[in-house]
Amino acid sequence: MQMAKSTTLYALVGTLLITASGNVLTAEDWPCWRGPKHDGVSVEKGWLTTWPKDGLKQLWKVDVGRGYSTVSVSGGKIYTMGNSKDQETVYCLNANTGETLWKHSYPCSKSSCPKALYGISPRATPVVDGACVYTVGLAGQLFCLDCGSGKVIWNKDLTKDFNLELPNEGFSGSPLIEGTILLLNAGSTGLALDKKTGNVVWKSEGASSFASPVAFTLADRRCVAFFAATQLVVVALADGKPIAACDWKTRSGCNCSDPVIVGDRVFVAAGYGMGSALLEIRQGRIANVWKKNFGCVFASCVLMGDHLYGLFDSGWEKADLVCLSAKDGSEKWRQKDVGAGGLMAADGKLLVLGRKGDLILADAAPDSYKELARAKVFPEETVNGKPSPAGCWSNPVLCNGRIYVRNEKGSLLCLDARGAK
Repeated sequence: MQMAKSTTLYALVGTLLITASGNVLTAEDWPCWRGPKHDGVSVEKGWLTTWPKDGLKQLWKVDVGRGYSTVSVSGGKIYTMGNSKDQETVYCLNANTGETLWKHSYPCSKSSCPKALYGISPRATPVVDGACVYTVGLAGQLFCLDCGSGKVIWNKDLTKDFNLELPNEGFSGSPLIEGTILLLNAGSTGLALDKKTGNVVWKSEGASSFASPVAFTLADRRCVAFFAATQLVVVALADGKPIAACDWKTRSGCNCSDPVIVGDRVFVAAGYGMGSALLEIRQGRIANVWKKNFGCVFASCVLMGDHLYGLFDSGWEKADLVCLSAKDGSEKWRQKDVGAGGLMAADGKLLVLGRKGDLILADAAPDSYKELARAKVFPEETVNGKPSPAGCWSNPVLCNGRIYVRNEKGSLLCLDARGAK
């Protein structure tokens, strides 16, 4: 998958850091949801993969309000979102200390998103592009903010300015920058805005979905895959015209996990009995290469080599970590009851945050499951005399030798994986 030119301007590729343990750490910034290539895979090497018995050292902990937004890391700063006391807030934090450098807040209450069953909690992750950071709130508040000060450069309301219907659980997909265009999984086939002004480049109407858009190149043409409310649709980046589409009607339009580009094919997965499939675009039509019953409600999979790794589940809580062959969909191994949550990959390793607060490090290898380390980063609590899971649904982020994890209540932790003693 080709990286957009705008991404290369701010990705700090090839940063070399000598850790206290003598390792050479090769790192890059993580400026958006699922990283610079939007695939959940980092190029980072030299980070600590043998953990102390009591887990990695916690460098800092802050409260950023209830939410599921992960972090974006750029230029020594962290960007994320949360909601507290009916105020949705964009945070800019110092990556080294967790200190709040600035924050931007605006009202967002139950009345703003009355059908949200899982709390008034922002889902989208900010994207940093040059001197700007772009954010999408649960009720559709879209902001372009100055990275240095948090000053509003422009803002839009997705429901009022573009006549889009508010989804049951609110707007959840993270924004994507491609060149001069800001892309959102909003409407039946997406929304494209000029990133400098917020003006419409092209738009669609109809129901919005939860997954984030994924850009890729197909036959020398830059395209965008939208896992929309009732279909997978591939459109031309330049004008938004559909190239190919296929029906994918999940209950309540819950197509939540991102498409994964596998060469010139697209892998999708959804829950509620829909399963997963590897799809091929042939002469303007999308056809199954294979289709399986591996359901995935929301956690996006990662591709490493010829294999897919994902948290496949039967609902919002239980999930198994599974390795699949991308070629034929055959199951290579399964680690049961890891728990629904999120995952990413780096240097041949999987970094998984399970719903119950376990951070797991495992080999991304198809021969067998091999767990390298595990730490309880968010202990279970006792509510009404019963154990209550920590509520970890967000992807962990490894960046510059630090691992960032959060729970739904808003605790954001920074763990030291640089190997420092």
